[in-house]
Amino acid sequence: MQEYFFFRIDGKYVKINFSEIIYIEGCRNYLKIISDKKKYMVLMTMKRIAELLPTCLFQRIHKSYIISLNKVAEFDKEFVWLNDKELPISYHYRNVLENAFTIAREESNKIVDKKPLVAMKPLSVRSHHIRLIGTR
Repeated sequence: MQEYFFFRIDGKYVKINFSEIIYIEGCRNYLKIISDKKKYMVLMTMKRIAELLPTCLFQRIHKSYIISLNKVAEFDKEFVWLNDKELPISYHYRNVLENAFTIAREESNKIVDKKPLVAMKPLSVRSHHIRLIGTR
């Protein structure tokens, strides 16, 4: 797998290693690529860069943000912290980080089986009458 790509910036092709990227912010048809070394502004859409980035290293968390999974320090359901930067996680992407990482949990919190513990027989509308309060 290739570990970098080149962007055309100010008439030159600039090599950016995937390992250097902290996050990418979309600004209409431009992207701000924030790396360990520098900030870059390139003409490209979020959709296109998402196609180019390896999914094992990067994750989209918002319509305007793609983050490097290796740079995540902390996260909850609303925010992710990358070093000293706090970025929002949109509602649509709430659970993606939990699925992207191995999360150590106590044995008592582990879900063994997602099936219900007690199988309940469905109620038949014909065999049970329901009286609604305030109606005749």
